[in-house]
Amino acid sequence: MWYVWDLSILLGALSIAIMLILILRRVLQERRGTANADQRRQLLTALIAFTENRDREALKAAILAVPAGVAINAGFEFLSLLRGAEHDDVLAAFKECGLPARVGRQLERGNVAERIHAAEMLAALDSEDASARLLSALAEDRSREVRIAAAIALSDLGSLPLLDFVLDNIGVAGQRSRRVIELFRRFPRTRFNELAVHASRADGVPVVRAAAIEALARAGGFGFADFFASLAGDASPEVAAAALRALGLTGHADAPSILASAMASDDLDVRADAADAAGRLGLSELAATLAGLMDDEVWTVRYAAANALRSFGQPGEKMLRAMAASDVSRSQRTASLILAEGPAT
Repeated sequence: MWYVWDLSILLGALSIAIMLILILRRVLQERRGTANADQRRQLLTALIAFTENRDREALKAAILAVPAGVAINAGFEFLSLLRGAEHDDVLAAFKECGLPARVGRQLERGNVAERIHAAEMLAALDSEDASARLLSALAEDRSREVRIAAAIALSDLGSLPLLDFVLDNIGVAGQRSRRVIELFRRFPRTRFNELAVHASRADGVPVVRAAAIEALARAGGFGFADFFASLAGDASPEVAAAALRALGLTGHADAPSILASAMASDDLDVRADAADAAGRLGLSELAATLAGLMDDEVWTVRYAAANALRSFGQPGEKMLRAMAASDVSRSQRTASLILAEGPAT
């Protein structure tokens, strides 16, 4: 009985001690947060003043007066707002205060989020050893998301290695990350041939191939129209759908026949993207084919077909109204819904 009583007292005391520790921890965190906010405000004030008076020594004193973490985060955000001489002068002050070295250490020792942020900051700070540090992270970091962030930063610096090397280091699992799309969107224009090579590889990861096609369509434009047309019938539905979306942006002399064939595909995304591309290109000669898709078993395909018909103006709207007035069916319901949305924008 006494043992139970003593144990209850001990547990009660332990609970009180833990509660006091948690309260103390919360108070310290709030004080630290308040101090960081004040220091951040102090540094931002100095940075704004620098853009007016160009007093670099005063700015360096303000940078050194706050913790390096505060200086890195606030300075990086402010730097992204500047252009021209102001940007270069602030960047020089950061370098003279040793901030790139601190960011480099964060890239090596921080947690995953901190390492990703450090990769972005190294690209912005553009120090002498930035490319070397980022190459090391691309080759050695244990997190694939950090490796992708390092690749993006290297691309921004104009120091991206060959794409084969980059993708090998990102790994097959990492190549399925949506951030690969961001990497390709920021790929050097002078090296678009590398994207085209990977997009055309039948043994490549489909999401990588599709991302390369999307990047080429948005930045390469009409010069790759023949290339997109050649991939519209690819064995991978993901790649074929990406090629059809690209054709919807660039157009092609054979687009009507390519899109008509794609609308008969077994894959729902291919059918939907083909219908959407027909609408984007204004291929009213495909109206009958699109009308056939209005009875497709998949809603997204029916909607894409109806939206494409609506984009043709009065002829397409006339077809939709005829369907809406017919007997109840999937095409009748879809036509009624699309007409209720109003004219195409």
